Amino acid sequence: MNLEADLVVFNGNIITMDPENPRATAIAVKNYKFLVVGSETAVIDLVQSAKRVIDLGGKTVVPGFVDAHTHMTFAGIQRGHVDLSGAESLEHMKEILRSRAAETPPGRWIRGYNWDESFWPERRYPTAKDLDEVSTDHPIAIDRVDLHMLVTNTPAMEKLKFPMDHEGVLKDKKGRPLGVFRDIEGMHDKFPMDYEELCDAVVRGSRLANSHGITTVVDNVRPDQIRPISDCERKRLLTARYVVNPRAEQLKHMTSIGLTSGFGGPMFRIGGVKSFMDGSIGSRTAYLSEPYTDDPENVGKLFIEEKKMKRFLAKAIDNGVQTVTHAIGDRAIDTLLSAFEGLSEKRRALVREQRHRIEHAEMMTKDQIRRAVSLGLILSMQPNFVGRWQGPGGLYEQRLGEDRTSRMNMFRVALDNGARICFGSDGMPYGPLYGIWAATTHPNPKVRISVEEALRCYTLEGAYSVFMERTVGSITVGKRADFVVLSEDIMTIDPMKIKDVQIESTFVGGIEEFSRARNRGF
Repeated sequence: MNLEADLVVFNGNIITMDPENPRATAIAVKNYKFLVVGSETAVIDLVQSAKRVIDLGGKTVVPGFVDAHTHMTFAGIQRGHVDLSGAESLEHMKEILRSRAAETPPGRWIRGYNWDESFWPERRYPTAKDLDEVSTDHPIAIDRVDLHMLVTNTPAMEKLKFPMDHEGVLKDKKGRPLGVFRDIEGMHDKFPMDYEELCDAVVRGSRLANSHGITTVVDNVRPDQIRPISDCERKRLLTARYVVNPRAEQLKHMTSIGLTSGFGGPMFRIGGVKSFMDGSIGSRTAYLSEPYTDDPENVGKLFIEEKKMKRFLAKAIDNGVQTVTHAIGDRAIDTLLSAFEGLSEKRRALVREQRHRIEHAEMMTKDQIRRAVSLGLILSMQPNFVGRWQGPGGLYEQRLGEDRTSRMNMFRVALDNGARICFGSDGMPYGPLYGIWAATTHPNPKVRISVEEALRCYTLEGAYSVFMERTVGSITVGKRADFVVLSEDIMTIDPMKIKDVQIESTFVGGIEEFSRARNRGF
C-alpha cells in the first residue's frame, strides 16, 4: 500500500454504524477523512509514516455524536452565569445566588440558569419576592432549565420593561406581577451581548460539545449569533461542526436571497427555520387535549393557529427551506400535523425530500405517529427528557398524572411504525450517553429501544436529519473522521450503567479536540 496517513488508531473495539462494515479494530485518517476502516493488517503499512499512532488498548470507539437539538451557543453564554442545577431547594438556590451577589459590584446584572423546581421540596416557581431577598442592589434574572420561563427580582423587572398585560406574565390574586415570565416572545433578547462576547460563547459551546462526544451540533440560534458562529468557522476556532437553525421570522430574509437549508461547508451550514407550536410541560404551556393534572383550568397555549402555520409551511416548502417545529403537547402536535395535511398535494410531495422535522413530539399518540410517517416527517426527539423528568413521581407525573406520562416519548412505537427519529439533548442535560441510557431504560418497558437503535438515532439518523449522512454519522471510508473513544463498551454493559460511561477522547476530522486525561474538570 503506497499511502500515508495522518493518524492510525488500532487495537480498538470500533462500532462503525456502517451496515456494510459494522465492526473494526483499526482505522486510519488522511486529510480529515477516514482512509481505512478494518483490521490491524489493513493499517500496518501506514503506521511508520503516520504523524500519530494510538493504541486504544481495547477501548470502544463509536461515531461522533450528532446532537440534533441544542442551544449550544446559549450554553456557551450561560457558562458565565450562575449554574443553579445543583440547587436542592428554593432556599439553597437563594444561598447560591447570595454568594454571587457578595462578589458582584452593586448595579451589575446577576444571571442564573438551570433551576428546576420539580426537584425541590417546595415544588413551586421562585418569584421576585424570593430574589429580592437575595439582593435589591443587583438586577437578577434566572432561567428555568427549559428556557421557557424567566424569573426576575424587582430591579430587573423595572429594567426589562416587559409588557405587563401579556398573558405570560404571572400575577398574584390582586393582579400584581410576580416577576415570573412564561414564554414571552423575545424575552431572552432583552440581554444583548456584543460581538466578541458572542464569539467567546461559541468557542466555549463547541468545547462543551466535545466534552460530551458531540462532533456535530444542531444549534437553535438568535439572529445575532449566526455571524459569530460563521466567523469562528472562518477563523478555524470551531471544534465541532455547526448546523444553525434560524428563527422562523428569518425565513423572509432567507428566501429574499435564495438561501436554502444545507448551504455551507464541512464545519458550518444552514439548517431549518425554527418555530414553536406550544411551550413546555414544566412551564405548563405545552398545548394539551386535556387539562394539566396540577392545574385543572389550564390546557397550555397554542402559539400558532393552523391556518397561519400552513401558510408558513407553504412558503418554506416553496423556497426549499426545511422547517423544525417545536411541538410537545398532543393538541399542538395534532394542529401541526393538520397544517401539513392541509397543504397542496404538490407541496406534501416535497415534505419527505426536504426532511421537515417535529421537535420533541413528546405526547405523540400512535395515530399521530402514523400520520407523521405518512407525511414523511422526521421526529426529532429528546430521550434526555425521559431520564430527567419521566420517572415515577417526576415532573411529568406531577403535571400530567401517571397514565399520560406512561404514554410519552414512545420510541419503540415510532420505530415500529416506520418513523425516522433523530435524537438531541436540548441541554437537559447535554450528553448523548445520558440520552442513550434514558431511551434504553424508559420507565415504560414497552417503548424501550435497543442500545444499537439509540446509538443510530444519535449518529446516522441525526446526520440524515441535517442532510449530512454522506459525510458524517458513521465510521466509513471517505466520511469525515469524527469519532469518540469511550471508557466502556455500551453494547455489552448493563444499560443502566451507560449514563456513567466516560468520554475518553473526541476526534473531529481526525483531530483530537477533547481528552479526558487533559481536560479534567472542564
